[in-house]
Amino acid sequence: MNFTHLSELLAATVARAPHGRAIADERDALDWSAFAARVEGYAGLLTGHGVKAGDRVALWLPNSADYLALVFALARLTATAVHVNTRFRATEVGYLLARSQASVLVTDFSFAPVDFARIFGDIPTSDRAGLRLVVSRGGAEGEIAGLPVTALRAEGAAADVAYPDAPCLTFTTSGTTSGPKLVLHTQRSIAWHASDVTRALAMEAPETRVLAAPPLCGTFGLALALAAVAAGAPIHTMGQFDGARTEALIRRHRITHTAGGDDMLARVCDAAAGKPFDSLVWTGYASFTPNAVAHVARADALGMRPRGLYGMSEVQALFAHAPDARRMVDGGAPASPGAEIAIRDPGTGADLPEGADGELCLKAPSLFAGYLGNEDATRRAFWPDGFFRTGDLAAMVAPGFVYKMRLGDGLRLGGFLVAPEEIEGFLQKQPGVAGAQVVAAERDRARVAFAFVTAKPNERPDETRIIAACKASLARYKVPARVVTLDAFPVTESPNGVKIQRAKLRDMADAMLKGDA
Repeated sequence: MNFTHLSELLAATVARAPHGRAIADERDALDWSAFAARVEGYAGLLTGHGVKAGDRVALWLPNSADYLALVFALARLTATAVHVNTRFRATEVGYLLARSQASVLVTDFSFAPVDFARIFGDIPTSDRAGLRLVVSRGGAEGEIAGLPVTALRAEGAAADVAYPDAPCLTFTTSGTTSGPKLVLHTQRSIAWHASDVTRALAMEAPETRVLAAPPLCGTFGLALALAAVAAGAPIHTMGQFDGARTEALIRRHRITHTAGGDDMLARVCDAAAGKPFDSLVWTGYASFTPNAVAHVARADALGMRPRGLYGMSEVQALFAHAPDARRMVDGGAPASPGAEIAIRDPGTGADLPEGADGELCLKAPSLFAGYLGNEDATRRAFWPDGFFRTGDLAAMVAPGFVYKMRLGDGLRLGGFLVAPEEIEGFLQKQPGVAGAQVVAAERDRARVAFAFVTAKPNERPDETRIIAACKASLARYKVPARVVTLDAFPVTESPNGVKIQRAKLRDMADAMLKGDA
């Protein structure tokens, strides 16, 4: 059965196992009946403060049982949850508040790693002009920056008016020059996808235990957590990721399912100190760092059973996961039997044959409703026949597809489209190189490869020798024009992990080549 809204999903789980273990965090350990009561109480509190159908409420919180309860409480009211990354600061949070026109903000002033109160005070008054209330998960009631603050508590009840096509929540994209877009999903797309993921990952088995490690403000964290709710599986959450604590939780609670970026897997492996895991049956991962292959291989050797994934805010995380034969390759078979895949020429929209590289285009029940307040961007994101244009390069390989890279990251060199990972992999084998990023830059009106590397401890990559090695082993058009060593790659925080700013690297490369001219 696929659920069509979040209240239906939660009610089914409560009916199956009212006293089964539900959600645990640093403060609470709830069974499903207690969790449902908290959902109803939070809906009552928000209703009492004037939140109604169609309103938008910003959630700026660390992972917790309360976070999930608020997602379901807002769905119960058919108000829209606007997810805000805890790593965001005043400019970014202000942009989302202004863009979403949120009337209420829920945050946690007691969360020590982030000074939410100070950051909130730095948000421009114009950006928070639509806010009329702040709800605090921790800290005293009163006011902040002229706005009333009330404590988050279960208080009263509210009518459940959830329905499938009601706006449910927004995720943010990684960002563009004009600011991130808000990806709007309906309750149907969120609840239906949770049902599909539950079955695809065999989460209905009685021994299933889930660790929600990625932030719930992003689709990566939320998709796995909601699938666990649909399965009635116990969920453990952490307010802040820590490799040693994650490793301990996996062993103590016999976690079977978890997920994270490859950098998170590496930190868990460090904490494991060579001791294998014996409870994990599935660890989904996304590749975010230049050393992803090495990190995932370590996790595989320790019994974490890593699986390559594919997902994005528009179609949700865990959209596809790799079959066993290519478990450490991004992409795979869709979780939903109703999903349709097409690989198309990005210029003409013509379908390409199996094995050919082209733009990945999708239709699926998990697809978003549109970009909030941006009809033009929504229209441009779809082909006329309704297929969503992901902007990713992929190839159809049964049973599903293999993800290659973002179309914008491909290097058009010497008339050939080259995956930067091909050159990066070679560079990472060179003496002194810890990590590598390759971008395309312009020299003498031609596009050339340009490499940035980071150094291993107490070693320094030698540009001349590395370029000579490239010339001896790679096609001429793949040889980097320069190999520049950086202390660290420029990165940006996203709800799903830390991502390298390839656009910034491209700008740096262009500037350096102009300086060499």
